Amino acid sequence: MMDTNATVADRNLSRLSREPLWDRAHAQLREALLAGRFEPGSALVLRHLAETFGTSITPVRDAIARLVAQGVLEQGPRNSALVPDLRKSALVDITMVRCELEGRATREAAQKATPADIDALDALLADMRGMIARRALDAYLDVHRRFHFGIYALAGIPILDEMIENLWLRCGPILSFVVPEYVVLLKGTDHHQAALDALRRRDGAAAEAEIVADIEEAGRYLLSLADPSGRIRRRVPA
Repeated sequence: MMDTNATVADRNLSRLSREPLWDRAHAQLREALLAGRFEPGSALVLRHLAETFGTSITPVRDAIARLVAQGVLEQGPRNSALVPDLRKSALVDITMVRCELEGRATREAAQKATPADIDALDALLADMRGMIARRALDAYLDVHRRFHFGIYALAGIPILDEMIENLWLRCGPILSFVVPEYVVLLKGTDHHQAALDALRRRDGAAAEAEIVADIEEAGRYLLSLADPSGRIRRRVPA
């Protein structure tokens, strides 16, 4: 009887010890995808990822399997996964849904944001401007994402955050294409500042409109990068 209990305890301890590794692998892959560090068409080899993370292949395989199930990655050959190409038609759909979800989250956030929340977002916006001014854009997309998700988190609707993150994961590999040309040279109205000003006034409709305009403007630029087959491709400098 004691042996049976010990076996059960061992299984429980083993399962708990694996979960942080799975979580860590999934979190690092998610962050890399959200930051656009993997180009469309890239092959992610599980063995190489496991070596990078310092883990066995099992937690990496579990993390990849979840991202494949979410439609973020595609199963590749021989213990690998593929970062899928994003086509023009899919980007149109993703942009439409992003506008609905992120606009709604922003409208809800306007009613709940505190002055301290606004100040924290203002600091992120200042960081983004400084990076653009210095042309130091390596970390720009990370700070840009923290700004957007900082707004959405203020809505206090976790399921909405999850849905928004899933959409960003799907388009993350092409979001890096906005750097540097669009961010530095082509971006029009400062929708980020206008959204922040509206949040400060608790004007949910205006804040929503600015975030939607920001998404749509970037979406139009990305759509302009589609090749003849409809795949979104990074613009090669002349």
